Amino acid sequence: MTIPSTNMSSFIISGGQVLPNHLVDASTALRNSDLYAVINLLSSDVASANFSVPTPFDKAVANPNNLTSGFNFWQSAVVQMLLTGNAYIAITRDSNNVPTRLEMAPAAQVVVTLADRSADISYSVNWGDERGTINYPSANMLHFRLMTSGSNGLQYIGQSPLESIAAQVNIQDYANRLTLSTIKNAINPSTVIKVAEGALSLEEKEATRKAFESANMGDNAGRPLVLDQLYDVQNLAINADVAKFLTAGNWSKTEIAKAFGVPDSYLNGTGDQQSSLDQTKSLYANTLRRYVKPIESEMSAKFGVQVNINEAQAVDADNSLLIDQVQKLLSGTNPAITLEQAQAMLAKRGVING
Repeated sequence: MTIPSTNMSSFIISGGQVLPNHLVDASTALRNSDLYAVINLLSSDVASANFSVPTPFDKAVANPNNLTSGFNFWQSAVVQMLLTGNAYIAITRDSNNVPTRLEMAPAAQVVVTLADRSADISYSVNWGDERGTINYPSANMLHFRLMTSGSNGLQYIGQSPLESIAAQVNIQDYANRLTLSTIKNAINPSTVIKVAEGALSLEEKEATRKAFESANMGDNAGRPLVLDQLYDVQNLAINADVAKFLTAGNWSKTEIAKAFGVPDSYLNGTGDQQSSLDQTKSLYANTLRRYVKPIESEMSAKFGVQVNINEAQAVDADNSLLIDQVQKLLSGTNPAITLEQAQAMLAKRGVING
């Protein structure tokens, strides 16, 4: 049984036919500044986390292949997982079953096949080069998934947060287009000239238009306009309701942040008080763990060793949270930890020399 490689339905089934279903295309998503900010933030922080992998498996994790650095590789994997709900990484092993090379496969080029009675899953990747199409057993494919659900095979395919905000992104796109159009027309406002007497011929309308332009352009720009009783000049203004809509577009940014679980104040940098900043950091740390856990769990299962990913450094870059926690653990008449333990915690993060 063949199932789609993404749950971001690039298709819908209607009347027995498979039809395109364009929700939020991945390439389009990254042209949205708010989506780009969220995805760049999450992918960069996960990629900069500390991957703790036993030897000799750590070599392939630190240097997946000769084409890209470890950071860029894992950042790309997380970007694909966030955009499509799935990320596929083919594993090449040596004779001792140790991974020697990792290569990310484009989700659109992967065909996922579910064996009879759901006995196993295999992956067919069209690499688009001289390798052609290669089949991989599930043991040789890292398949990172977000929030799997459904039936008929879809329970093995992840879902992207983009599915929940397709409408918001489209509304924001239309609002941005309207804003650009408004600014353009505000720079060159539309003017209506009403003539009181009779119907004008095309030639008379053109003569009136040219006379008005001549009186307001060139050396005459900015000079007082003199009109007789036959003419009435008006400038078209934007509808007040539309103007309110254009100035109230921040709700879409909040919805996008909510879909990915990122505190909007953390994304926008609007927090000001220390208590608020600490709470926001804590919320973001919980969010980051939700995206780290699928990667950590899948790598442990396919490598056969325990893999731990510590994203604390990404959230607490200046170690302020760690220092505050250590101080709290050392406070009081009965400290929770000893001074030696506190020094070891700080030395492990490089705050002090060990």
